Amino acid sequence: MGLIVVSAAVAVSVFVDWDDIYVSLGLKKDVHIFDEKNDESVYVHFIDVGQGDCQLIVTPEYSVMIDCGEKTEAEKVTDYLKQLGVKKLDYVIVSHPHADHMGAMSLIIDEFKPDALIMPRIKDELVPTTASFVRMLDAIERRSVNASYAEAGRVVELDVCVLEILSPVSDYDDLNNYSVAVRLVHGENAFLFTGDIEGKAEDDILDSGAVLKADVLKVAHHGSATSSKKKFLNAVGGSYAVIGVGSPNSYNHPSEKTLGRLAGLGYEVYRTDTSGNIVFESGAEGIKVFAERQAAA
Repeated sequence: MGLIVVSAAVAVSVFVDWDDIYVSLGLKKDVHIFDEKNDESVYVHFIDVGQGDCQLIVTPEYSVMIDCGEKTEAEKVTDYLKQLGVKKLDYVIVSHPHADHMGAMSLIIDEFKPDALIMPRIKDELVPTTASFVRMLDAIERRSVNASYAEAGRVVELDVCVLEILSPVSDYDDLNNYSVAVRLVHGENAFLFTGDIEGKAEDDILDSGAVLKADVLKVAHHGSATSSKKKFLNAVGGSYAVIGVGSPNSYNHPSEKTLGRLAGLGYEVYRTDTSGNIVFESGAEGIKVFAERQAAA
């Protein structure tokens, strides 16, 4: 199996062994990730959890997880983190309480004992009573996790980068629009994570005056046609777009309309169903992209 490496600086693709990702990223299997890193690079992993979302941010001193996929993906996600040498999570962000984003979260909390968890404050009538949500709340209490609600404008300082919380900025009639949107800023590079926000939340974030500019966009709601409006994509102005999606899926994600808008604005699109796990390396010279497998032409 090959690993595609794309350099943003030179826009050239080369092929190396997938196991070389550990060498390429300055990591080794079964060794704690922070003992192996001497630079100030940041790595953003888009973990393939099928029809769901899971992202991992790794800095020289911090590890942050955004979402984790369904409960059925818990072993895969856990093994992935352990192979990177991650033994503990500093922050966990639950974008919103749908199972394809947080179904495995109770197991992740038990295994990696995060110091803090951030989730959206949802109006009472929409608070779920699903088993996965209840299990997560139980795990938060059991592990004494410092849980807080997302507040637009809050900045979480890491070591060499910051996380800016952009949403939710209003109340909504559906859980998707309550998604916590987060912008990661590392030097001149930026990443935007959008959960499942749809058009209404996109408009509200734009109206809030938040800075959206980012090199890498986590496409909202798995590429649904109800998200990724052109004016929102224009505001982001990114070079790369990543879609967490399973194949086949009953939702027809991603939408051809969304893919068309992304292509029309010059985004280079990566999908977990075709490329598997996708890793971005953010450094002083720009961004490099690592993909588990080459997408079919």
